[in-house]
Amino acid sequence: MEAVRTILDSAVPLVAALAVLCHLCWVGIRRSWDRVAGLDRLRQSVLPLKERQLAETEALADLTCRLEEAKGRLSAAEQRVNHLQRQIDAVDKEPPVFLHILGTPGGNRRAFRAEVELDTAVATAARAAGKPVNPVWRYDNNRVVVHALDLQSARREAEHVFPHKAGYKVFFHAPVP
Repeated sequence: MEAVRTILDSAVPLVAALAVLCHLCWVGIRRSWDRVAGLDRLRQSVLPLKERQLAETEALADLTCRLEEAKGRLSAAEQRVNHLQRQIDAVDKEPPVFLHILGTPGGNRRAFRAEVELDTAVATAARAAGKPVNPVWRYDNNRVVVHALDLQSARREAEHVFPHKAGYKVFFHAPVP
């Protein structure tokens, strides 16, 4: 009996220790299972957020692409504006061209081109005499288009409007087709 008692004395604490260990393992597994189950819930709640993030990332990439395209169009428009401004500045530096149209275009009338100038000596004498001289004649770019039946009638009409005695010089070109 002494042997049984020694066995029981040594086995009971061992069994009790084993029971406590099993109980702690059961509680730990249960808690960890709850945690795992909670993670599944969290994962399920995170999936829509990930999908939303993916959709927003795609939308951001699309907007970024559209922004780059808009910047390219803006840059091209700015370049065109700068080019046009340079052309405008170049035209502003050139003297103006004045076009004098004589006669009316008709069915059998042709257009004849000419250039007209006012002699500078005549203009200077007129200014010295106190007569006003039209500022148009300060420039060399005075063009005339005469609508007439032939070159001779065009010359007569130009001579009538711009008389040689008044200091005008008219130079005709080939007829306009």
